[in-house]
Amino acid sequence: MKNMGKLVAFGIVLFGCLIVGVVVVKNINYAEEGTVKVLTQWGSIQKIYKPSDGWFTTWMPGARAFEVNVRSFTETATPRVTSKDNAALQVPISVTAYSNAEKVSEYVRKYGFSEEERHKRRNEILNGLVQTEARNAFAEYAAYEIYANQEAIQKRIVETLKPLLANQLFLVMESVQIGNPDFLDDRIEQAASAVVANEKQKQAEEARFNAAEVAAKTKQIEAQTYSNPALLEIKKLELMLEIEKARADGIRGHQGPLTVVFGNTSTGLQLQTPTR
Repeated sequence: MKNMGKLVAFGIVLFGCLIVGVVVVKNINYAEEGTVKVLTQWGSIQKIYKPSDGWFTTWMPGARAFEVNVRSFTETATPRVTSKDNAALQVPISVTAYSNAEKVSEYVRKYGFSEEERHKRRNEILNGLVQTEARNAFAEYAAYEIYANQEAIQKRIVETLKPLLANQLFLVMESVQIGNPDFLDDRIEQAASAVVANEKQKQAEEARFNAAEVAAKTKQIEAQTYSNPALLEIKKLELMLEIEKARADGIRGHQGPLTVVFGNTSTGLQLQTPTR
């Protein structure tokens, strides 16, 4: 009977240990790459666990762990805006950002422990910020100027959105991409495209004119140089100086002027250049 009692006691102890082990294992938590875990007890944040912190448990009464995704995401909004001269258009704007892992406590306190709830509220606010900043940026340009100034508009939106996302949504912004503006009046879109095309053609023509002007001046200088024997000799000396400068290792330590003689020392040309 005593042996039977010992076996029963041992079985109870073993069963209890198994239950405790299962509870502990079931409550083991760890943060995967791209996430952090928020440990709470009775709804109060105790600690934020990163992947490098290793595992932890939630077996204590009232303890829970909530996952927060800190990977990059892209949210696209298509705000309707107006130009400086009141032409209506809509344009897709994509914002790529990620949650600041150093601000997770503030993030979940403001937007909740539920990921679905957080993301819903976050995206609503993000879309509102994009709408406001896009309206302000596009309102600085007339309809026919928008296509030609998309880069400036994008830069303006980036500069204004970045601190707003950091302070209000605890997000680190990576980029902002602006899609093709779509004017509600197709005639405006066609005219704006024509303005951009004309501007590009004008720039190309100016570039070709400048290149031709430089080439003409170069040929004129070359003709003047080679028609005058003395200028030609000076040109040769200048070239020789450049060669000697490149060839000499200690040219910078040379004291006094550097002299190059072309032809006979008594009758040839001499050219001196300072070394400092």
